[in-house]
Amino acid sequence: MIYNGFEVLELNYNRIGRIEERVRRKFVLLDSPPGVRQADEQSRAPSPTRPFSWLAFGRPEIEEMRTFLDARKGRAVPFWLPSFQWDLSLADDVVSSSPSLEVRWVRYVSQMLGTTGARRHVSLWDLGVGSFDHYAITAASDPGDRVSEFLTISPVAVREYQAARTVISFLKLCRLENDSVEVRYPSGDVAEATIVVREIPLEAPVP
Repeated sequence: MIYNGFEVLELNYNRIGRIEERVRRKFVLLDSPPGVRQADEQSRAPSPTRPFSWLAFGRPEIEEMRTFLDARKGRAVPFWLPSFQWDLSLADDVVSSSPSLEVRWVRYVSQMLGTTGARRHVSLWDLGVGSFDHYAITAASDPGDRVSEFLTISPVAVREYQAARTVISFLKLCRLENDSVEVRYPSGDVAEATIVVREIPLEAPVP
């Protein structure tokens, strides 16, 4: 699937243990007087890295893996990757054609709605259907009741979503961390690749 001009890797990858996400952000520690130290952050958002394992079974899946990796041209071509985590939770069911989502309060407006395109794109994953739908968050509001926040989405909801079985994951724009990825073959019809990706929030489009 293509979303906002880039391919989406809709692969619920294999997890072994916890997700290891490393965050680095360039900053300068100021030569401040005695007391609390001050830091000058030189980037508007961090660019975390995350590894994941991709297992492919059979020739069609192996071909899909190799085609995707070849299309990245090393670190050159970005792609979208859902976090596959329950980053936000619906506070109420969503009807088809709804222009907004009501989510449980997590300080999205105050702490996540920044000046970059990061955290402005989400994947809604219906566990009952097993498919992904991708949306841009064009606006958000917090009524201040610490119960719910409201997200305006584009396009409007393409289907109904039940709060109890819908996962909302942030859709992250990423690049491969390395120009080459090793693909191993434990057997003739099984391929395995450990892939490290880097999120590039400053390149994600702002809706």
